[in-house]
Amino acid sequence: MKNRILLYFLVSISIFSCKKDIAEFKPTNPFENTLVIEKQFFDLDTLTNQIITGEKGTKIYFNREDFDINKNDKVTLELKEYYNRLELISDNLNTITNKNELLESNGVIYLNLKVGDKKINLKKDKKLRIEFAQKFRKGDRIYNGVLDSLNQITWIDDKETYISFPVFDFESTRQFGGVETYMNKIISIDSLDYYSQLNIDMLSDATSELYVINWWDYPSILISNLGWINVDKIIEPDAIISYELNLNQSELDNVSTFLIYQDLNSFISDYRQPNNLKFTEIPIKNKTSLVVIAKKRTDIYANRILLNKNTIGNLEIELKKTDSTELEKLLKK
Repeated sequence: MKNRILLYFLVSISIFSCKKDIAEFKPTNPFENTLVIEKQFFDLDTLTNQIITGEKGTKIYFNREDFDINKNDKVTLELKEYYNRLELISDNLNTITNKNELLESNGVIYLNLKVGDKKINLKKDKKLRIEFAQKFRKGDRIYNGVLDSLNQITWIDDKETYISFPVFDFESTRQFGGVETYMNKIISIDSLDYYSQLNIDMLSDATSELYVINWWDYPSILISNLGWINVDKIIEPDAIISYELNLNQSELDNVSTFLIYQDLNSFISDYRQPNNLKFTEIPIKNKTSLVVIAKKRTDIYANRILLNKNTIGNLEIELKKTDSTELEKLLKK
């Protein structure tokens, strides 16, 4: 009986200790003050329709009837915009999918609408029209962001990216005596080339505005979910590698790693405890740099190395004591 009690006591201590270790591991982003992305607020009051333009050019087409709200509810819109890598890193917005696919971002927004302190949602089957500030690229799709317990974001493909597209209406044009008439149609972005060419084939006047527009530039995206929204395309890696870090410093509190991809608006961050530094299935593309940052009480240690498709096994990292100024330089090398 005594042996059973002792075993139960030891197991209880072990479980408690594990829970304590998990609870104490609260990683922070060492680059969170590199750039401060301010929240923007727009008072929509009880307006029926409104076009909201963010400071960096994002356009949101608000239609009150599409939201699940009462007639006299006063609506506030909250927006954050991210269009370059430093902005993404500052708020730790990884460019990786839930399937471990490397992404290149073409713009991220955080979008939220409230009545008082209560978040509001779109009605069933309704969508919100958005135009991002940067030109779309072939392969761009919409992804929705999900945060985990460590505040790491993962992007999930929105299944199908839909846009609003003005399709040439032959019948209406004939009824109005040849005046070119168009009908907005919801289409998959994969059909954009087809409908663009269809308009061109049917237009009689080559000087028509719709004839010369490249609809890939700034399409009107239709979204069903608010929150974190990302325009990305999947990047095919040059290689997938695995490695383990061996650091020259001991008694570290935590370790942060950042994969920086040259000429891509992409990065991947990870936060680890010092006894867990094995990394698997890491995508390599172009010149890929690994920035390793470790904290020991109030001191910060860091270094940056290049990775390639032949990188494998143990990586010896010589961490050097640094400060916030030198830390930022590691991102800009």
